[in-house]
Amino acid sequence: MKDLELLGRPRKQKLHGTAVVCGGSIAGTVTARILADHFERVVLVDPELEDTEKPKTRILQYNATHVFLSLFLEGARKLWPDFDSEYLAATGRLVPAESGICYSGVKSLTPYQDYPSGSFPETLIVRRSTAQKVLSRLLIQHSTFANITIIPGTVRGFEATSDATSIQSVTVRKLDGTEMVLNDVALVAECTGATQAGLKWLRKAGFSLPENIRCSYNANLRYTTLNFTVPAELEAKLPIPESARNTMLAYGNIEHFAYGSRWFGLDLTDNNTSMLLILGHTDDSLPRVASDVVPWILSLRTHAKVPTWVLETIEIICEQGEPWFDHIRVAPQSYVQYHKAPAGTLPSNFVAIGDATMQLNPIHGQGFSKILLNGITLNALLVNADPKASNVPTDFAVRYFKSTKLHGTRSPETIFLSEPALDYGNANCEPMDGETKDTGRFIRLFEFKLMSAAMQDAEVASALWHVRQILSADRLLLAPTVLWKIMWSQPRFWETVHI
Repeated sequence: MKDLELLGRPRKQKLHGTAVVCGGSIAGTVTARILADHFERVVLVDPELEDTEKPKTRILQYNATHVFLSLFLEGARKLWPDFDSEYLAATGRLVPAESGICYSGVKSLTPYQDYPSGSFPETLIVRRSTAQKVLSRLLIQHSTFANITIIPGTVRGFEATSDATSIQSVTVRKLDGTEMVLNDVALVAECTGATQAGLKWLRKAGFSLPENIRCSYNANLRYTTLNFTVPAELEAKLPIPESARNTMLAYGNIEHFAYGSRWFGLDLTDNNTSMLLILGHTDDSLPRVASDVVPWILSLRTHAKVPTWVLETIEIICEQGEPWFDHIRVAPQSYVQYHKAPAGTLPSNFVAIGDATMQLNPIHGQGFSKILLNGITLNALLVNADPKASNVPTDFAVRYFKSTKLHGTRSPETIFLSEPALDYGNANCEPMDGETKDTGRFIRLFEFKLMSAAMQDAEVASALWHVRQILSADRLLLAPTVLWKIMWSQPRFWETVHI
């Protein structure tokens, strides 16, 4: 968290050369803002940045529900002092980072007791499409944009230096089909998202990265976001309690893994003038018409019933909220383990940010915060870079990828390697090569015990909340008193244990 405090502090003497950002979605926008504090020139390449207000067609989850953890909000505030005012003006809402999610119908406790009154960490409630547009505007409005150039186009590849130790130039295809070459490259930030194109570009440029450097599994995730219009007269009819209006989700529910892999969440957006309902599963049985939504929710098997107000609200907005569906089939979960590259095979001036290095299960809402984790690490390394040097240090990429692996809060590697163990409990999950559905049985048992304890004990609930918000290390769950309570608490779902 000390490194978080370094964000948004411009260097007095900029580093030489051009930093090239490949991809302009959330990861690319955040990365360009960070690099503009450090380099003489930053070039941001993306085919859909010519008009920042135009809907983006290349972002799979552009119209889908998103959850923003408090870490992303804290980091963005460091980078853009006017972050809050811009998002509030764009109908976003800032609320306490209480998840509102129930596990098998039962809600974990929220650690309000850990914070003085009024100081509980906040989160942002806004559509992904709005988040993208506002971040782009913030980037352009910031004073550092004077040394940022946006090129509408796509990166086609890299060229290595003669000694194959770094990237010398980047080739870009512009929208009119012509190609241009960016020279004097000081750093390349790969932000292409789930396509993870950097791995292909590096190999094509002659960098001999191992074939097994990328691992993946397929949780076979599907989800549907229903978008509703909620004018004032309709909003007045909705029986939503006030307590549910001031959380990350008004209500969310996840089936116990012994019962299935379905989940849903109800989200209030645009200052309550719109609502989003997200339904998820690992097969194709999700509703396709509004009349099937409530029966689908009622078919969930949970230990506690869905509250009446939730069902009544969903029934009303399905009938009167002019719903439209956005169906998403999530790409397989993958991790490009650049930190395992043999010595001398990784260019010194290459980094990857966000999904470009790791594609996670989106149900945990960690994607935006993962971008900030990478950005915090990148920024901390650049703070100590020598402005008199003609290039970044020869071990820069190695240090970056090792730092992201060993990050002081929750390392991306820890996040990725813990998720398959939980997803393998779902019938339709396809494991990584070399693993079976039995892999991670102990972790699933521990998760089962952890969730039970977090519903009954404030200390355990606090540890779980801080770890899931990526504000504390996983080892917090292994603190003696916390671990003792987890292992010896009365099981909440013991009768359905099936790991």
